Amino acid sequence: MDKVTVLAQLEQDKPLFHYVDEEGSRRTALTGVTIPAGDYNGSIGPKAMRWIANHVTKEMTTIETGAGYSTVLFAALAKQHYCCTASQREADKILAYLERIGASGKNISFLIGSSDKTLPKLASDTLIDFAYIDGCHGYPFPALDWHYIDKHLRVGGVIGMDNVELRPVREHCEFLEENGTYRLIEAVNDGYFVRFYEKLSDDKCEWIDQPYSRAKQDPCDWKLVTRIKRKASKWIKPHLF
Repeated sequence: MDKVTVLAQLEQDKPLFHYVDEEGSRRTALTGVTIPAGDYNGSIGPKAMRWIANHVTKEMTTIETGAGYSTVLFAALAKQHYCCTASQREADKILAYLERIGASGKNISFLIGSSDKTLPKLASDTLIDFAYIDGCHGYPFPALDWHYIDKHLRVGGVIGMDNVELRPVREHCEFLEENGTYRLIEAVNDGYFVRFYEKLSDDKCEWIDQPYSRAKQDPCDWKLVTRIKRKASKWIKPHLF
């Protein structure tokens, strides 16, 4: 199934792969977002979907944290796809949908559970060409997902960071952009924000090897300039998106 066909099929069918219970609906409402309890569509936006469709090929091995329309797209376009989701229900619904539209789900490996437990179990020789991080968005998961995926992402590979408007994602994007081992290649506005990066080199974890860490060596709270910078940053950052 080609990219045009699968995108059109999803747009026509609008399958509901996600589910939220009454408690989840109540907690989400506290953030100002209304999702009625039951099945719903929590998938990524059409611009991000098209960007992925235009950059994934049949020769690629791909991975994502989170599941949804993107999983159908990766299954249709990639050679092998790994999908990390905590919900077996989502996996079952996606596989059933793929069968219904005549697309094979045999190239998907679902890693069921929290990504901080499933991603470390990837075989050490697994090489990833394209990754998309859209699982748990709470701190520290965006960074953790990147950390475990980065071990497998080849130099020259691409990674997408979803929901950059959320602080845990945005601050990790700041790390990627300042550290020099990744290059921002596209920022997509889909009513929310997605950034895509190309991996330039393998990262070193010690602070002395990281431009990002070396640039932030001023922890002295007694310095007036440090206190001013931190106050300004705390006030400005929530208004950036």
